[in-house]
Amino acid sequence: YNEYKSYLRSCSYKLMNGLMDDQQLQQLVVFCEQLYQASNLNDRRQAENVLNELMNSPDAIDKCIHILKRAPSSYTVLWCSSCLMRLLQRDRLFVLTEKKLEIRNTCLGYLATQPSEPFLVQSLTRLLVKVIKLGWFESVNDEHVFRKTIDDVQTFIKRDVPSCTVGIYILSCLIDEINESSTVRSLVRQRKIVSSFRDESLKSLFNLGLTSVKQLPVSTVNNDHGSAKLMENILQLLLCCLTFDFIGTAPEESTDDTGTLQIPTAWRSAFVSEDLLPMFYDLAISLPTNLSEKALQILVQLVSVRRSLFSTVERKKYLQSIMDGIKKVLDNGSRLSEPGCYHQFCRLLAKLKCNYQLNELVDIDGYEGIINTVAKFTISSLENWHFSANSIHYLLSLWQRLSTAVPYVKNEKEHYLSIYAPQISKTYLKSRLEMVLGVLRDGLDDPLDDIGTLHQQLDLLSTMIRIEYASNCNAVISLLEEAVTAFQNASNLSLQNLTILENRLTWLILIIGSMIGGRVSFQVNDENDTLDGRLICSVLRVLQISDNRLEQHGSKNLEIGFIYFFDQFRRIYIGEQVNRPSQVYKVLAETLGLTEESLLLSILVNKIITNLKYWSKNVDIVDETMQLFNNLSIGYTCVRKMSKLDAIKLMLANHNADHFPFLGNYSSECLKTRRTFYQALGRILLVDLGEDEDKFLEFMKPLTEVTDQILQQLASNQFAYSEEQVQLQTIGLACDLRGLALSFTNKSCFSMFFDWLYPKYLPIFGAALNRWTSSEHVSSAVLKFIAEVVVNKSQRLMFEVSSPNGILLFREVSKLLCEYGERLLALRDIPEDRMYSTKLKPVSICFGILRSALAGGYVNFGVFKLYGDECHLNAINMFIKLLGSLPDRALIEYPKLSSSYYALMDVVTQDHMTMLGNVDPNVIVYMLSTLSEGIASVDVTISTACCSSLDNIISFLFRKTRQKDSGEAMIVEKLRDIVESQNNVFQQTIASIVHIILFEECKNQWSMSRPMLGLVLLNQEYFKELQQNVISMQPPDKQPLLAKCFDNLMEGVEGNLLGKNRDRFESLRVFVCACVTCVCVCVYVTCVYGIIREEYCCLHFGRDESIVCVYLLCVYSVFNVFVFVFLLNPKPGSTAPYHLSMFQSIMFRDIKRQYP
Repeated sequence: YNEYKSYLRSCSYKLMNGLMDDQQLQQLVVFCEQLYQASNLNDRRQAENVLNELMNSPDAIDKCIHILKRAPSSYTVLWCSSCLMRLLQRDRLFVLTEKKLEIRNTCLGYLATQPSEPFLVQSLTRLLVKVIKLGWFESVNDEHVFRKTIDDVQTFIKRDVPSCTVGIYILSCLIDEINESSTVRSLVRQRKIVSSFRDESLKSLFNLGLTSVKQLPVSTVNNDHGSAKLMENILQLLLCCLTFDFIGTAPEESTDDTGTLQIPTAWRSAFVSEDLLPMFYDLAISLPTNLSEKALQILVQLVSVRRSLFSTVERKKYLQSIMDGIKKVLDNGSRLSEPGCYHQFCRLLAKLKCNYQLNELVDIDGYEGIINTVAKFTISSLENWHFSANSIHYLLSLWQRLSTAVPYVKNEKEHYLSIYAPQISKTYLKSRLEMVLGVLRDGLDDPLDDIGTLHQQLDLLSTMIRIEYASNCNAVISLLEEAVTAFQNASNLSLQNLTILENRLTWLILIIGSMIGGRVSFQVNDENDTLDGRLICSVLRVLQISDNRLEQHGSKNLEIGFIYFFDQFRRIYIGEQVNRPSQVYKVLAETLGLTEESLLLSILVNKIITNLKYWSKNVDIVDETMQLFNNLSIGYTCVRKMSKLDAIKLMLANHNADHFPFLGNYSSECLKTRRTFYQALGRILLVDLGEDEDKFLEFMKPLTEVTDQILQQLASNQFAYSEEQVQLQTIGLACDLRGLALSFTNKSCFSMFFDWLYPKYLPIFGAALNRWTSSEHVSSAVLKFIAEVVVNKSQRLMFEVSSPNGILLFREVSKLLCEYGERLLALRDIPEDRMYSTKLKPVSICFGILRSALAGGYVNFGVFKLYGDECHLNAINMFIKLLGSLPDRALIEYPKLSSSYYALMDVVTQDHMTMLGNVDPNVIVYMLSTLSEGIASVDVTISTACCSSLDNIISFLFRKTRQKDSGEAMIVEKLRDIVESQNNVFQQTIASIVHIILFEECKNQWSMSRPMLGLVLLNQEYFKELQQNVISMQPPDKQPLLAKCFDNLMEGVEGNLLGKNRDRFESLRVFVCACVTCVCVCVYVTCVYGIIREEYCCLHFGRDESIVCVYLLCVYSVFNVFVFVFLLNPKPGSTAPYHLSMFQSIMFRDIKRQYP
């Protein structure tokens, strides 16, 4: 392997000079084939290392292009194309236009030969479209050569079927690549590319797709594989065109089923055509299954076309065509037996109500027959639950939206939802009850196990089930009473029959919870509340029977159902949500004697306690129960009523593993549950605690006992059971105390907590970190607890003036960090897969702890220097050591680590610069380089912290240069040496800031301006060079204006960082506006004017609020431009600021020329 690496280097020279012979090239082919085909892992790794050597060479792009041209084998071409993809993504700013053009031509030439391997077509196409996007705005001899690729590809389409197939595939991949925002770092540049492509090319590609579909006979597609593949690519092309991000909203998959399709007005002629929708409905019926599914996907998009594209008459015709097509597909039904087609058709139905109002649907000719057919289809789908499990959501979504619109229907025609919605609700219930037997009998997936999907369906059902509510309630109560009777006599049932009965009860209780949760305040009436009361009484009867049998038998599903029911009941009828006395409580009082809300609240709390006692080993039940408990403790009124309950008082006094066995479970799944439990208990404790220390210590007694046991065993090094058990107890204790610390935001309560914790118990956690340094679970739990303790939330750590607690806390934290840090640094040979959990994550939390301690404001750090205490210096030094131990790319690859590091740097540079006096200059240079890199981060928080840190450093340097303070002279001297010897770091930072504020979407412009003045003053000559480079990049007629902008920026600025000088320089915002005005104002006005002209019809044709908002914002924007131009015109004899007069002259010229 090592010999071949040196051999490969010699080959690289020959390769670049065209001297590589066939034998050497064949050796490269062998390694490429070994990489993709070798079954031996070591052989593959060897080939990968050798080829990476070639890829990481300085002239790797040239080498790969040369190899690609010779195309020695399929796998060599595959590796070269993949390598070029990575190189273009990594070095996209440094690849010359000529190289990109050479790659483009090579890929086109290879694809023109029609390679037989599909993976080659895919890989080369991805490379081709990547190059086209990167070079979209680049030109050769004033010609946009990369945009001409679309015309070149269309020559493929005029040839035979295989070539046409490849050409269509390239165009669809190009649309996907242009639409993909993650491939371009700058959002502004991405939008420019998307807008240019949309305006110049997308419409023609859409028309090409429509024409191709019409010209390709369906009979040929059904009988010829090549034609079928061509049709698949054409349909994919059309789908890519329709899913394009037309207006820059960057839609996600989660919003795909609710959004509308913002088709440009220029496309209107294609959509008002009467044969558009019927053509695709016919294709969905007549094409093979896989192509039929693609046609239905296109129809899903066509149904979503924005309303404002049509006039009122055209919109009605378009909707009529949609509904006729739906009925045609349902009447034919041949393709709906296929799961993929069925799923897409359900999506199409769900989209229907997203874009059209119920009033409009009712007006359609044949509405009665269509809604009847859709209802039968829905009922059939619910009955055949084993076939339609993943599509039920869309059907329920349709009927839920239709049901929601019922109160707002103003049409005199019948909507028939009062007939069909109850049928669908009852069918859903019936199908779920029948499903229970099928799941157990056939071993199918149980929907009750997928809690997330289950809750979504129940939320949708809650609206439609409220139509004809009395009928639905009576049906559910009848089924529940029948099941309860059987449940009372279940002692004679077999285990399987008992499970069936319990699961049916679960579905009934879940649906009752959904019915309760569907109550809305503006549709409340006493009759419905009475029915709710009957439903609640029925569930409480089942609860009583179930809890009485828990010692003998319990059902997980039934418990999940109870929790969901109680959560819905809490949301509607308990606490702040109750606006007036409800009829529900009258029914509860008459039936069960529950006359007050607190009595019902007591039932909820008792159920929570029961679950935590009997289901401690079931993580799902404990977790759901804890979420219910946490939700109850958040409400202002509810938590005060809870604190008076006897059951809660019992919990506050006995929160240990004997009474709550789940506290004895130390698995990683239960740690979050423990924290939530103590967080809720802490909120309840705070209600009546006040300053009662005895009550607080009584509450802490169970935790005190556990802590004393751990302390004694760690001190004596003798473990009652095993060291692992003590380790688990320590993890659990840290999670419990963290939960309390999260809830103790009150100063007096946190003071009592701190007095309990320090000095006796806090050292336990330092000892645990030192003893189990390599345990990721211990380090994570303990460090997160310490991180919560040192946060000065709501000023809870502002102790009394005479109290030394703040200083003592920092000393203890500094000691813990230093000791743990030294042991962490001593860890060697950490496996790659454990690097983050074992080292990087603890380091990140340590940075966060130190940042909170330094910025908390509860420590006067001058005290440590005054009395010779080095804990402050030691903490800073440990931070430097941990930073130096990080892998090279750790700050780039791990966002949480980088966020905590940059936040800490902001604090350190603000008030603790003198602590860096003894730090190696190379470390300071490294810190400065990380700040320079962080400024360009897409995370605004990181970018802002870097700007603030650099401003702190430069301000410190300017402020202390003339002072002779010996304590600060050392760091000042180091910074001056760095400025003189390593000034490239500062120069790179200036270049980054200028690039960001001028050419990217800068969201923190003020923060960018803070370090800019100091950097310019330190690098005046470089700034002048950079200024000339920026100016030379602009068109000749704009260069004088841009030069004037730079001159105005520095006008009157002095060589210091005093406040007045900063204020004078912070006209940077004006400078940016003026620069953008010089370069982009004409483009801006053209774009806005185009949007106004395009969206004008929305004021006449639609009620879509989003489109109207876009229109009004555009009008407002242009109005501001004209106000800026005409109303700010200076009076005769006065001198306007330069950027105003310059803006005016440009606007007058361009508006007069383009828009008379």
